[in-house]
Amino acid sequence: MGFKNMVETVGDRLKRIRLEHDFTQNQIAEYLGFKQGQIAKLESNKRILRSDSIIKLSNLYRCSPEYIILGIGEYSKTNMAFRSNNKNLSLDDIAEMNRIINNLEFLSRITDKQE
Repeated sequence: MGFKNMVETVGDRLKRIRLEHDFTQNQIAEYLGFKQGQIAKLESNKRILRSDSIIKLSNLYRCSPEYIILGIGEYSKTNMAFRSNNKNLSLDDIAEMNRIINNLEFLSRITDKQE
């Protein structure tokens, strides 16, 4: 295996994270306002994400934009109770809940440091 095969590309990472969350390309396309074929191109590194799409995906997947772009920083799939019935939740709803959870965790860390 050559060095090139060991490096995870942005497209590889996008596909891996999407599959870990059990989302389809169609769901992600709808969430970002794209067509399914555009998601396929992103995942095969034939298209580059715009910054607003990176932010939306980082909220959806609860990771930093740097993780999506560079693979640096923390990421672990979130197993939240509200995700168990995601057929009734839009990806926008899930992303908003994730954003709120991130903010609450951040505020908790700040509070812990001040005590």
